[in-house]
Amino acid sequence: MSKRHCFIYQRDRDEFQEVDKLDMAEQYFSYLSNEPDQIETYASQNGSDAVLLLDTAEQKWTLVYAKGSGIVTQRTARRRADSASRSGMLIKSGERVGVNATLSVLSDSNIGDLSKSVQNKYLSHNDLRGVE
Repeated sequence: MSKRHCFIYQRDRDEFQEVDKLDMAEQYFSYLSNEPDQIETYASQNGSDAVLLLDTAEQKWTLVYAKGSGIVTQRTARRRADSASRSGMLIKSGERVGVNATLSVLSDSNIGDLSKSVQNKYLSHNDLRGVE
């Protein structure tokens, strides 16, 4: 059986934290398999702003934003998830999991490329050289 890990993001702590409650983690993975749209609602009911799930068998991270999370929270959670997909997450056992795993985002977000760089979207259309 593959090992699965669940992390929740709360904007006031500005980090993903490993879920301690086994039943909560199993519920997230159950929704991921059967009803992915329910993860957003379940996350918001539990006070989370985003959820990051890792299936080590597939080496795949899945990010889902909680229903009602704001654009700043989504952008920050996405940057943290991008970092986790590259360098992994340290779990309580001391092991680092998810290094160089792929990341997919299930939620419909309106952040586009903003998670990577604001300048790419806005500054490329402006001439910032000044007056010659």
